[in-house]
Amino acid sequence: MNYRKIQDLEFDPLFLCYMQKPVFREICARAYGPETSISCYRAMFMNKPAGKGTDLPWHQDRFSILDTDPIVTVWTALDRVSIENGCVGIVPGSHRGAFDQDDSASFAFLTDDQATAVLEREAHEYLEMEAGEAALLHNWLLHGSGVNGTDAPRRGFSVCYMDAITRSDHGNTFSVIFGEGALNPKTL
Repeated sequence: MNYRKIQDLEFDPLFLCYMQKPVFREICARAYGPETSISCYRAMFMNKPAGKGTDLPWHQDRFSILDTDPIVTVWTALDRVSIENGCVGIVPGSHRGAFDQDDSASFAFLTDDQATAVLEREAHEYLEMEAGEAALLHNWLLHGSGVNGTDAPRRGFSVCYMDAITRSDHGNTFSVIFGEGALNPKTL
């Protein structure tokens, strides 16, 4: 299994049922407001194949193609996640400010000099998790991950929730997960 990502999983009934669990509705209500309809920017399965996978440099998930940045991502471990197999590292508190970003970029990647300065100045930690555990991440939280140096895959499911009024730079809207017009797993 050498693929890296499978996207648009909000259109799969099994994954949509998971995305619409009450705990995620509550998280979104706290982040965006209880009456706010919630859309999905992306729902994807991610894989770091055994002995492979790429290093993901330190960055913030800031999307220049959107008129408003999403702030909630839920990352669920589908396998045990460790430093050895490329777990996510984070800089706690880094969501409080935005780093400079190339306006054409989908992510705000730090330069090597920026990353070195931040990691020397700020504490960072690794999100080692058991299969089935989930991490709640603010999209501006500085994070990155290493390569998978083990003989087993490191797989996860990531969902980025956002206010349903968010538009792309082309005026596109996104699939509603919670609220009026929400996708229904029974009708997909």
